[in-house]
Amino acid sequence: MIDQAGQPRNYLSRVRGIALMPGERVARVFSLQEGMLEEPSGTGQLLIATNHRILFFKDEGNSREATLLPIEELNGITIDTSEKGTLSPLRGILTMLAALAFYLLVAYWISGQIDSPALPGLNIDFIPFFLLAAVLVGAWLYWRHNVRRAGGQVTLQGSSWNLSFTVLGAERIPDINSVVECLYLCREERWSSLVRPTAH
Repeated sequence: MIDQAGQPRNYLSRVRGIALMPGERVARVFSLQEGMLEEPSGTGQLLIATNHRILFFKDEGNSREATLLPIEELNGITIDTSEKGTLSPLRGILTMLAALAFYLLVAYWISGQIDSPALPGLNIDFIPFFLLAAVLVGAWLYWRHNVRRAGGQVTLQGSSWNLSFTVLGAERIPDINSVVECLYLCREERWSSLVRPTAH
């Protein structure tokens, strides 16, 4: 949202239904999914830095939430760029393959021991199908919480508030650093020091 001369553009009056205050100017629009944006998107999670406020929009399906924080109360920012999870992707894949092999053995044994109704349209009994669904859900949860992923956990600390969010992907780390620098410059209203961001 910075023009070629390095000055913030001031043509936005609303962001997702939130009215900007008189004299409020948008400096950065950061999407947690897409990185830097030239314009605020209508969906997804957004962090917007202005000269008066920090606007954070949380969008998780049916749940949409807007957090508005005064930027002058920003006291500190913590960035944790360590990889999340305890296992490497290779070990995670090997663990899930072992779980799949265990499922095949158990399902084969159960199908020979217990006579359960077959699912219509599928050549599989109900109990092995139920076990397969449980294994797939368990594998997804295991991958999500235990396999290492690059990214960063950002915590904005105010005098009476904290705002934390997670950004996934190593390519987002430079964007995080740019947003952090922008927040401090916005707090000091040092607009001339802002460099035009590169949108992805």
